[in-house]
Amino acid sequence: MTAAEILDSTVVAVVLAVLLVVVSTLFVRERRAHRRDRVVAAAELAQVPPGRAAAAAGEDARSAPTLPRAGIVVNPTKFADLDEEALRRRQAYVAAAFRSHGWDDPLWFETTAEETGGAQAREALGQGVAIVLACGGDGTVRAVAESMTGTGVPMGLLPAGTGNLLARNLDLPHTDLARALDVTFSAPDHAVDVGWLEVDRTGSDRDPERHLFLVMAGLGFDAAMMAGVEDRLKRRIGYGAYVVSGVRALYGPQAKVRMRVEDGETASLRTRGIIVGNCGKLTKNLVLMPDARIDDGYLDAVVLSPRGGIGWGEVFFAILTRDRKGQRRVQHSRGRSVEVWCEQPQEVQLDGDPIGPARRLRMEVEPGVLLVRTPTVP
Repeated sequence: MTAAEILDSTVVAVVLAVLLVVVSTLFVRERRAHRRDRVVAAAELAQVPPGRAAAAAGEDARSAPTLPRAGIVVNPTKFADLDEEALRRRQAYVAAAFRSHGWDDPLWFETTAEETGGAQAREALGQGVAIVLACGGDGTVRAVAESMTGTGVPMGLLPAGTGNLLARNLDLPHTDLARALDVTFSAPDHAVDVGWLEVDRTGSDRDPERHLFLVMAGLGFDAAMMAGVEDRLKRRIGYGAYVVSGVRALYGPQAKVRMRVEDGETASLRTRGIIVGNCGKLTKNLVLMPDARIDDGYLDAVVLSPRGGIGWGEVFFAILTRDRKGQRRVQHSRGRSVEVWCEQPQEVQLDGDPIGPARRLRMEVEPGVLLVRTPTVP
């Protein structure tokens, strides 16, 4: 190769190199300009200052969206019959269901004998969950609801326990986990009422206890029946344990009480039991208070006054037929508050849980302060 040919080759190589540098520089500048235009356009669309959006784009092209997360408050005693492997499978199934619907894995909070659900619900709320699911008996549901009231965050229900009174009254699945999860992902939120029970143990307590209830509170026969339910029998035959205990409690003495509904007159009564309901179902087909609704802003009260076996027959007939006309043994009333004074201490129950004897009770409704995830409010 001659010197002229070498010179020509060198010139060509230099020219090609320069062209490559120029093209590369233009390409990089064009990419930067295009990216800047995208950032500005995105900022204008989101009404975010371009400088802030550009800084965010410099860190990452687009932040990953935050997935909604649920908190599940579970009472482990309701799953004592499951071994650790079965519990892990159950939790894995629930987590997979949430992921399949675009949610993050749920947070789990176990109740204890000292903290029955309220503290756990507050902890879940503190971590910014989108819903708190109660997975336990009626006591767990009530404790969770007390912490959820007024927060604007919905409460949901997962099957556990025997009674499941709130789930039964809302026609929610109380034995089928898959269907209950479907409700969590698909149902709207409804604002429902809660009841508050003020318990005066001695009749002159300066600082009476205060409890939330969702379904029913009462004294006398029904509370004695709840108190007589044996946990061992409840685990073996389920809801039938309440029937067994109820038969045992049928023939207790009548109580002398005074009762006032809202601002009405105070009536003196002899009764076997007074039940005040925020909603009215005991089971799917056994309705104690046919007119009670959980979102109507009222409490419904039933006074049971049977005498002997025939009297109880009248009571059961009235309940089974939902007949309220001309009944002497079953008297209905309603109001925003109900107050009862007892001559002697009477057993008291709260959503199916006995809480011991008391001399005075005051029950009042707080309308629409709890959000519950449910397809409908019956």
